[in-house]
Amino acid sequence: MMEQEKPAKKNSIKLLGFGLLLGALVLFIVGGYPLIKQIALDGFGLEVTGTVVEVAGGDQVKTPIVQFTAADGKQYTFKSYYGNKNIRFSIGEDVQMRYLALNPQIAEINMLGRINYFSNIESTCIGMFLLMGGLLSLGGKRDKPLTLDFRRRKS
Repeated sequence: MMEQEKPAKKNSIKLLGFGLLLGALVLFIVGGYPLIKQIALDGFGLEVTGTVVEVAGGDQVKTPIVQFTAADGKQYTFKSYYGNKNIRFSIGEDVQMRYLALNPQIAEINMLGRINYFSNIESTCIGMFLLMGGLLSLGGKRDKPLTLDFRRRKS
C-alpha cells in the first residue's frame, strides 16, 4: 500500500512544480519586462515632451497614446504600458516622457512609469519566489524531504 502512494505523491509534486514554474513565467513577463524597461528609460532614456493624441481604454482605466518627436527628427507614437483610473489625460495635453534613442518605440510617460515601480518589483520578486519553489520541487531524486536548518552552530 505504501509503495503505491509514492509514485502518486511524486507526480503531484512534479505537477505542483510545473504550476509554480508557469506562474513564475507569467509574473516575470507581467512584472519583469516593464521594470527592466523603466530602469533602462531612467538610466539611458532621452527626455522629451510628448502630446497625448488619443486616450484608449474602458470606463474606469484609461491609457494615453502619446506622439513625440525624437532627436532624429521623426515623429513616433506609442501607447503607454500603464493605464490608470486616478490619473486622467486629455487629448492635446503635453506630458514629460522618456524614450530610448536606439529604439524610440520603447518609451513611457515619466509619471506613470515611476508610479508603477513598486508593483513591478513586487511581481518580479513573487515570480522569483515561485521559480525557486518550482525548481526545488522538480529537482533531482531525493530520498528525504528538503529541510532548512537555521539553528546556530557553536564554533
